[in-house]
Amino acid sequence: MTQNRAPLTFWEKITKQLFFAIWFFAKKISPDAARQLLYWGISDKALVSQPFAAPSLHMETLGKTFPNPIGIAAGFDKEVKYNDELIRNGFGFGELGTFTYKPNHAPQKTHFIPAKRAILVESESFPNCGIVNLGNKLIARRRLPHIVGVNISSSLDIDERNIGQFLEYLEQDLIHSIQHVAPYCDFITLNLSHPGMPISTLIHNPAQLGLLLRQIKQQIKKFAPIITPKLILKIPYDGQINVQLLSDMLIEEQVDGLIVAGFSASKSIKQILPDPRVKGCIAGEPLKDPSTELLRRFYLATRGKITLIACGGVFTGRDAFEKIKAGASLIQLHSAILYEGVEIANKINRELSLILRKNGLKSVQEAVGKTAELFSH
Repeated sequence: MTQNRAPLTFWEKITKQLFFAIWFFAKKISPDAARQLLYWGISDKALVSQPFAAPSLHMETLGKTFPNPIGIAAGFDKEVKYNDELIRNGFGFGELGTFTYKPNHAPQKTHFIPAKRAILVESESFPNCGIVNLGNKLIARRRLPHIVGVNISSSLDIDERNIGQFLEYLEQDLIHSIQHVAPYCDFITLNLSHPGMPISTLIHNPAQLGLLLRQIKQQIKKFAPIITPKLILKIPYDGQINVQLLSDMLIEEQVDGLIVAGFSASKSIKQILPDPRVKGCIAGEPLKDPSTELLRRFYLATRGKITLIACGGVFTGRDAFEKIKAGASLIQLHSAILYEGVEIANKINRELSLILRKNGLKSVQEAVGKTAELFSH
């Protein structure tokens, strides 16, 4: 659980205000420069906040008590440098990665579209330093009280002529990753959310994906037998997903959670952007409504047997409340942090607490799935 900070000192307040002023103007000139400045501010502890706390925000799920449901999505911290400081500043949990077992130096272009609060990412893979190089960083932070997961994936190429061999190699690749991270995290997420990655094709083959998830669960238990991390699956927004088949498989294989939804390559979503010709996957506000609808469908299909985690376009307490009513127990932010800064978690939590009170709800837990349940009657 997040530890409360002492009240900010005078100089901490001055430093923070000065930093935010510089960051605000940097956003107007260069979003990329503002992003790097934000990372520097977090790692150098120039950003300090008093976390907003309220009993109504507590969430019991995944075998943990989350101080609030607002977390950090994978993609923000690929260096194990930022999540813990952000959690100290008001987030309820974090997720490191995405990581592949070996370093991946694939090029990546990021395009910020401020008018739509959207991010376009051009990449054929998940650039990262590699799990094989993370050991000391994970060991160094394992005694912290924060709830943190590790997001893993694979950049192996698929061989259409021998899918069986691909799955065998994929399983071994992921097992190597699990061996290194399982003892040091609260949950492990298998990331299938990048539509351009070969591994992501498995979302359309629930039978093969189920076999893979079964092996992963066994390996997680093997490498962390005493305190075993939960297993979570992350999927993209994809209109072709068979929600019922995928849900039935997740229940059968006893997967603990599902993140809905990461990136999208949907043409219909890109068409609302100023320049839809830009290639790549989209994240941010344009995903809010379609991903919420997909979330609602998964809540109905899984019948509350799996923890659902929402991501995609959450910028306000109202956005978070809509995701929760659609079935989410937890929510992850990425684009919102880059656009709004590290105060976004406290802002959303304050707004969410007020919305709960106005709706006569004593806790976030009471609101989960309320909209989805209306559709089922």
